[in-house]
Amino acid sequence: MTRKFVMLFGLGLILSSSPAMAANISNLSGQSCGGAFGTWHFVNNQTGGAPAGQLTATWSTGETCTTGPSKVLGSTQHFNCTASGTLQTASTNLPGKLVLSDFSCDAKCEGKVEVCGDKIDNDCDGKIDEDCKP
Repeated sequence: MTRKFVMLFGLGLILSSSPAMAANISNLSGQSCGGAFGTWHFVNNQTGGAPAGQLTATWSTGETCTTGPSKVLGSTQHFNCTASGTLQTASTNLPGKLVLSDFSCDAKCEGKVEVCGDKIDNDCDGKIDEDCKP
């Protein structure tokens, strides 16, 4: 009896110390801005209060967005990316559930100025906050 308890207790420690699984987007279904740029808003919820994570997303145009959260609220983290084309993949290094909350397409990106600290590619050049000083 004691031996079984020790084995089960040890197994419990191993399971509870295992790293959390990364969240892959759960509602990927061909969302696209075509040739226009768009702003994509992702939400990772049920994170259990994990520290700020990182999102990586790719589009059919070859564009990739790797960014930290724009907002952390308890067990929810929000991420924003600007890209064109069809969303192909998105994932975070956080536990929980990742969803595409919303996106809006904007064909008129020329002439926009980068806004520092918002973690959005405001000038649609594929770089986020590139002219901002740390």
